[in-house]
Amino acid sequence: MKLKTILGILLVGTMFAINDGPVDVTASGIVPFVVSFNTAAGGAGGGGDVEQDATTTAGNFAEVIDDDYDQVTDVGVTNFFDIPNIIAISDFDANHWVKCYLTKGVWTIPSGYEGNKKADATDATELVVLVNVTAPGNGSYDAGEGLHTVGDFTSTTNYQGLDETANLIIEGGLASHGVENGVFDIDGRVLFDWLTDIPGQYSVALTLTVTVGS
Repeated sequence: MKLKTILGILLVGTMFAINDGPVDVTASGIVPFVVSFNTAAGGAGGGGDVEQDATTTAGNFAEVIDDDYDQVTDVGVTNFFDIPNIIAISDFDANHWVKCYLTKGVWTIPSGYEGNKKADATDATELVVLVNVTAPGNGSYDAGEGLHTVGDFTSTTNYQGLDETANLIIEGGLASHGVENGVFDIDGRVLFDWLTDIPGQYSVALTLTVTVGS
């Protein structure tokens, strides 16, 4: 009688062991558009990218001298204050097709100013830029599928003026792949004229923005 009781307990225990598990888990979600060109080491999340990927050179108009009013013509630009590498990106990454835009802000100009620099930014001649892509970041894909200049900004020698609109300067990647380790820089020049660019406070902002291609 005791033996039957023990066997019954063993059988119950075996039945529970057979029915244990499995454990299922499903990871899912929509991966967002992600782009990285850090203006500070560590990136937005303070994580893996330990290098600063974006640097800027803010021109100081207090350093304007007579030579800037009398610069000889260089790649189509005459009489200018040079700001090389006004924006420089040493490592640009994105997980999709990207479009990069450059927008000039409004001018701050001295009282009594009557030159071409406009307080509403509608001038397209006073701040000119040259965009240089030195590494397309295409990986094993065709070079044309990496970062490349577009439109009026494809020239490697001629500076292009900016007005108040968002100017498309670079795009790269495709709907099926992104870009990695892209490198580009933007050189700037501000024109100066003896007759109109009088002493006083001048300022103008330049903004680089990135959107997902569509």
